[in-house]
Amino acid sequence: MRDFRDAKAMARTLRASLASKGLKISVAESLELTAELFGLADWNTLAAAIRRGPTASDTASAQPPRASIKWPSGFTRELDLTLNRALTYAKARKHEFATLEHLLLALLDDPDASEVMKASEVDLEALRRTTVSYIDDKLSTWVMIRDERDTTPTVAFRRVVHRATVRSLKRETSGLDVLATMFSETASPAVWLLSEQGMTSEGLERAPPRAS
Repeated sequence: MRDFRDAKAMARTLRASLASKGLKISVAESLELTAELFGLADWNTLAAAIRRGPTASDTASAQPPRASIKWPSGFTRELDLTLNRALTYAKARKHEFATLEHLLLALLDDPDASEVMKASEVDLEALRRTTVSYIDDKLSTWVMIRDERDTTPTVAFRRVVHRATVRSLKRETSGLDVLATMFSETASPAVWLLSEQGMTSEGLERAPPRAS
């Protein structure tokens, strides 16, 4: 099982995996994405931890620092359930971090997000299968926990949620807002999984909120 000191090897695996799907990213981008998987702000922060190595205060599994979850207010009830569902999907797999792929899987059952995806002729079950396959095949060896710590969202996950609150302006933030702002993470596997189904950021930006 890998820990955060194997980050460079993980970055190479990520880059190769994305390349096999036709999405080319630079070495630097793969390193930044790997840092996000560990919930750290950037590669420099993770590199410093790697250089430092384990200290007396480190746990036996040498896990990186963690942040507590504090979602913004003003979400629809459905989005609250969706975010919790994403964390549950990660926790059920003993993943320490919930990624955008866990979030995408949860959005498939969000009424606001799924309605727009269906209107865009997305095959939800096909997308569910490919997303689950990616999570189970590519993430299981990266971020498995070794104790009973709670699962936390990655920096990219949090960033998407924050952008969704900005997009929603004065109305409640919904799953549609989260789905739309997910496209800002252009190097994320979640985005190319959506793109494979013909989803575009332009189409989502034009989509109105679901009628209550």
